[in-house]
Amino acid sequence: MKREKKQGFTLVELMLVIVILGILSAIAVPKFADIKTQAQTETCRHNMRLIASALQIYYGKTGEYPYAHRRHRWRNLRSLKEYLPGWRKMTCPSTGTHYRFRLAGRKDDKIRIRGWSLRCRRNHGWIKDGRQTWI
Repeated sequence: MKREKKQGFTLVELMLVIVILGILSAIAVPKFADIKTQAQTETCRHNMRLIASALQIYYGKTGEYPYAHRRHRWRNLRSLKEYLPGWRKMTCPSTGTHYRFRLAGRKDDKIRIRGWSLRCRRNHGWIKDGRQTWI
């Protein structure tokens, strides 16, 4: 009497495949879980660099920074609308708040740019005196 060979997987083989898939997902999921927040942080930092560039272009054309005669106050981006297209829509992607800038120093040579929300400043840093300070 000939025995028929059954085709299929044994329980041990199925359990081994499930364990391997579990290990791979345990490694991969944490790597990709934080991608959204990293993208938002980099977008916020990019926006601040764009604002710094727009301020430098403004200075190059006019010879002074906007609101130079009224220093030490945080200003919105309205004065940069010619140099910064889409300035009304420029907000921090994670907090939704607008950006502000402030002039400081004896010759208004120190510029500070940050998101208006404290959460944005803590998470994404700010541009202070021409240097990007990321936290």
